[in-house]
Amino acid sequence: MGYYVKAQPKKKSLPHWKLQYISFKKTDTTLSKAKKPKREWDISKDRWLGLGFNKQMTLEEARARARQINAQLHLRRQEEQIRKIEEEQAEFQLRYDSILPTEFVAEFELRFIRKRDSQTMQGLRKNTRSYTVWRASQKMIVAVGIEPSEWFCHTHRIYDYFHSEQMSLRYLNSVLRYANLWGFFICRKLGRPFLPVPMPKGYERQRLLDANYSKQKGVSRASKHITPKTLEKAAKLGLNRRNLNWLHLSVWFGLRPKVIDQLRQTEMWRVETLANGREILWVFQTKIVALPPEDRWKPIPILFEEQRFGLRIIRDGTFRRPILKTMKRYFGKGVTTYGGRKGFTDLMLSKGQTLENISVWMGHSSLQRTWYSYKSLRRFHVPGY
Repeated sequence: MGYYVKAQPKKKSLPHWKLQYISFKKTDTTLSKAKKPKREWDISKDRWLGLGFNKQMTLEEARARARQINAQLHLRRQEEQIRKIEEEQAEFQLRYDSILPTEFVAEFELRFIRKRDSQTMQGLRKNTRSYTVWRASQKMIVAVGIEPSEWFCHTHRIYDYFHSEQMSLRYLNSVLRYANLWGFFICRKLGRPFLPVPMPKGYERQRLLDANYSKQKGVSRASKHITPKTLEKAAKLGLNRRNLNWLHLSVWFGLRPKVIDQLRQTEMWRVETLANGREILWVFQTKIVALPPEDRWKPIPILFEEQRFGLRIIRDGTFRRPILKTMKRYFGKGVTTYGGRKGFTDLMLSKGQTLENISVWMGHSSLQRTWYSYKSLRRFHVPGY
């Protein structure tokens, strides 16, 4: 957004340019269907003198003056934005201090947010995840503006706040858990009764889920599936061979992206050959930390020709993770490097494998995890068809 000098070399009279103002604001470009919509206005010559332009200027001089004005406008917009943020922060701080007394907040964080240093077992340190959720809980408490002892009687207002924020249900539960902990703490300090706000159920739960699903920006959704057919289609469109090999490992072994990257290290995988000649690929799972190292290896039997080809890819090391821009270009919006792993369960079920074995190959601790998180509800598999 700013002033722009457009050249007019074929114009007979001076100047051989004209002055325009360009805006990218949504309010000015509502009717445009372009990918990067913009609107242009020609500035009348009556206003040129006030802006520092004149007819005798060359094209380069006019463009230099336009850059000066745009720089000034940019600084002015920055100052206005900073002033607005400072005013909002000051207003928030006033409300924050009146609802969340500093001395009580400090004691609450010391008791419930900080945790022992796991190495020295002495002193306390911040729990980063807990602090993040606690800050979101504070924002909710200030926005609602109701005494914690009255929360239970105004649960609909709290749910309305979550609805307006379009939070995911999982994050909402974490925020509400810390808010209830604070409510119990402060009401105990002040000698007041407290009933916790219940987790949303029924209609409220569905309403909050719908609000989160309708959120467009800043939301990370589960990746859509990548199947052998979509992988073949990407190969025909010219996807880089190393990227294609990386995705082949994801589709036919169901491995996490980080694990595939680590297959370049020979100590992270090994191949075992059984007495019947069947090969088993053993992969070390770095994500699992609650088990001893010898129990972090998961087996994946080599059952299909595509998996045998994948084994050759691992041995040659000819694979590289594609960037998100490449994924979007060849697979469309909503597909990430997790796409192959997301489609592995249905792929193996279509090949006649049991869910129990697939869960082991994916490294899950339960069948529920495999079924609820990785089985597509829109696909079914009928033996013999």
